[in-house]
Amino acid sequence: MKLNDNEQKVLHILKEDPYISQKKLADLLNLSRPAVANLISGLQDKGYILGKPYVLREERYITCIGGANYDRTFKLEDDLILGTSNPVLSQTSFGGVIRNVAENLARLDQNVSLMSIVGNDTLGQELIAKQKKLMEVFATDYLDHETTGSYYSIIDQKGNMTVGFADMSINQHMSRSWILEHKRHIHLSSYIVTDLNVSKDAIESLLEVSKSEKIPLAIVGVSGPKMKHLPEDLDGLDLLICNLDEAQAYFKTKEDDPKILLQKFLEKNISKVVITVGTKGSYYGTKNQINHQNAYMIPDHEVVDVTGAGDAFSSALIYGLVTNHSFDESIKYAAINSSLTIQSNHSVNPKLSINLIKKELKKYENI
Repeated sequence: MKLNDNEQKVLHILKEDPYISQKKLADLLNLSRPAVANLISGLQDKGYILGKPYVLREERYITCIGGANYDRTFKLEDDLILGTSNPVLSQTSFGGVIRNVAENLARLDQNVSLMSIVGNDTLGQELIAKQKKLMEVFATDYLDHETTGSYYSIIDQKGNMTVGFADMSINQHMSRSWILEHKRHIHLSSYIVTDLNVSKDAIESLLEVSKSEKIPLAIVGVSGPKMKHLPEDLDGLDLLICNLDEAQAYFKTKEDDPKILLQKFLEKNISKVVITVGTKGSYYGTKNQINHQNAYMIPDHEVVDVTGAGDAFSSALIYGLVTNHSFDESIKYAAINSSLTIQSNHSVNPKLSINLIKKELKKYENI
């Protein structure tokens, strides 16, 4: 349907700022406010605008749904001694599994929308302001009388976590009703990724949307305890990524053979499953075949911080799949991105690009 000049100008402005007021829009276009209201109403009737915030129909996102929080890391200068004060170097950043995945994907030049919940507090406002530079955030909600999620970790001199503390009570609001409130936005997705910070009934709702709208859905594990949010019925799920501990927690077993656990997941009619096993690499497969990918190891002295390594793995894998790379090649991208991340003191490597991943991969292939 052909649009006139003013309609095209309105869409261009709304693409840049979905929250713009009609008064400001009128000032930018040198039109009256009633004239702008009529233009918006017409565009809604034609299906170009789906509501306010002004979501434009032609946009397609990798919609990343789940936890976004404030991270503080304390790196021990010596071995941890309980019951006394320990000298540390501290660093603050923004994290959360799905937020990390979203930032990785944005740095890999993907069109990303973050759908999360933060407190209507200073940390929440800072977090969202920071994300706006890389991704869309209009589907992220501020909640009054709630505290933005926070995560504190103590890591040793080798970059391995000694202990972590998480205050994620705000995540209980990421329920089925919350998913349904954002249904219009989710329908704009080219691909959906969720972590298990959202509730079980929210995951079930996303599986329903994935089937009905034929939008692929990926689920990323968070921790063993959070595997209780993963439903029993996973029929039609496009991709599941978890580690060995999480797989054991889900099946309530001590079975430590990743291939056996992976096969149990595949029997649930999931298209693709990945189980990571730390320095032993990852096992991945479809109903036809199970494969193993070695981790790309680096010397211990080059490991800075392992925080975010799993999220980096998940995001590079998803990047490969949505850009039509093979499962095998996507897994290699994932392993490389994980390796790059632990060499950085950030949970998402600020130097990340697909060219960097490919360049690093060539080094290992030539060894």
